[in-house]
Amino acid sequence: MHYSRIAQALQEISRASRGCKADLAAGLLSEIEPDSEMLCPAVRLLLGELWPPWEEREMGIGPEALMTALAEVSDQDIPSLWERFSDIGQVAEAALEQKGQHSLFHEPLKALSVYESLRRISEMRGKESEQRKNALLRGLFLEATPQEGKFIARTALRNLQAGIGHKTMIAAISSSLNCDPEEIERAYSLKPDLGSIAVMAQWRKLNEATVQAKTPIRFMLFRQRDPEVPGCFLPRYPGLRVQVHKGKKETFIFTSHLRNITAFLSNITLQLDRVESDFVADCLLIGFQDRGSLRNVICSQAEMLWYINRRHLSRKSRIRPALMAYDLIAWQGKDICSMPYQHRREKLVSMLGNPQIMPFQGISPAPEYVLTDPGAVDELFSKAAGARALLMRDPEAPYLPGMISKEDFIIGAEQKLAAMIVRVSWGQGKNEIMAGKYQVALRNDDELVPVGWTGFGLSEPDRLRLFHALKSLAINKGECEVGGDSEEPVLAQVLLNLKIKGAHKRAGRYVIDHPVIEGFVLNASPGDADELSRLEEIRS
Repeated sequence: MHYSRIAQALQEISRASRGCKADLAAGLLSEIEPDSEMLCPAVRLLLGELWPPWEEREMGIGPEALMTALAEVSDQDIPSLWERFSDIGQVAEAALEQKGQHSLFHEPLKALSVYESLRRISEMRGKESEQRKNALLRGLFLEATPQEGKFIARTALRNLQAGIGHKTMIAAISSSLNCDPEEIERAYSLKPDLGSIAVMAQWRKLNEATVQAKTPIRFMLFRQRDPEVPGCFLPRYPGLRVQVHKGKKETFIFTSHLRNITAFLSNITLQLDRVESDFVADCLLIGFQDRGSLRNVICSQAEMLWYINRRHLSRKSRIRPALMAYDLIAWQGKDICSMPYQHRREKLVSMLGNPQIMPFQGISPAPEYVLTDPGAVDELFSKAAGARALLMRDPEAPYLPGMISKEDFIIGAEQKLAAMIVRVSWGQGKNEIMAGKYQVALRNDDELVPVGWTGFGLSEPDRLRLFHALKSLAINKGECEVGGDSEEPVLAQVLLNLKIKGAHKRAGRYVIDHPVIEGFVLNASPGDADELSRLEEIRS
């Protein structure tokens, strides 16, 4: 398959309505020969994700590296193009309209060649890696048409702007390969890499997807509700939800975004080596630190994020990390998700011992309380100092990867919400105009309904990255004015993961309360946003 076909499909998909995106993607996938090795690369190229999130890879390049490569191929003034467009894809497209160099033996770019070349860039490390990356990029741009160059550049920066999310791609795979979308969704929850899942669907092997060591699964999700007794209640503390894969020789720890953070938790992994059993567990990464006269204070989620993001400096931190295990997903190489919770809990305690008193080191089961009196729930909140919520578990319920549990609930927790950015309010940053606030919206049938504004929670690097992405998505493409109110609509392709404290109605419209940004997803589609009815659930 020529890369021009991928680029043309991406162009059409980026301009299509939400309902047509899956059909266009399915049309391209259906053109791939059954015995070809192109299916997995094609899916990944359409998504703009060239490897699974848990692989320890990084492109290690920014807009400057791409502009340097373009300057060596094009006669255009690249800095002027960047100032004009602020989108590396449009810069590449315009630059390649006027090449200063041409290949002596021009052949159409192969899609597989583009895929492998970009993946090769992510593997380059060490001395002279920048020069080698530049040579690969220059070679790709030399052979590329303007439209091809546009999407090569965007893929290199992992900012495809086509609006294809995992739900859209699952629909496309289902349509092109004539597979049940629910089977694809189930397999994807156990192996969150749609390129690999597409190949399994092609060969009718979706039923072979299972929990595997070293490969994180999608976490089970919980809704909020009022407590019911009798029931099993586990205190939920501030921290980061993680998945621990303990094997005979290696241990891996993954975040809820499936990122591998094992290297930053070497002390914990050494302590896990003492556990004899192999297992996969749903855990909470918590931390303790001293603050003046206060000893062993439980760290906030933001502090734990800071601890992880400091990478090699984590070892010098005063934070003492530990793992609190809430559920057992696999044991001794066997998937036990279908086993009732009470039996999974018994295995967890028999393996790790009884819950330890905080603060502790290494890993401990979360404490569990069987309550029969409604008043005991409030007492438990007081007793479990530092807990922000309670997890209410049904003894007979299974663990449902990637799904919302119907039997297990969060009590008194802050709510999570996935919302699309539809409008931006610009303000003055340190050195340039920046996005100050983002208006977010939820789905209501085929419409996106605004539900409020947010601007809190992002680090400065993430805010800058989001600013550049939104600037390229601005609908009016007007000049941003500093001072006063300056708002601009944007294409709905950026998803915010929010933490909110509730929702209310004002003049018949829903408004979210105290939204804080926990993360964002570029290249998202409106279908990835939560439905407006979610706010009614929260209110009730």
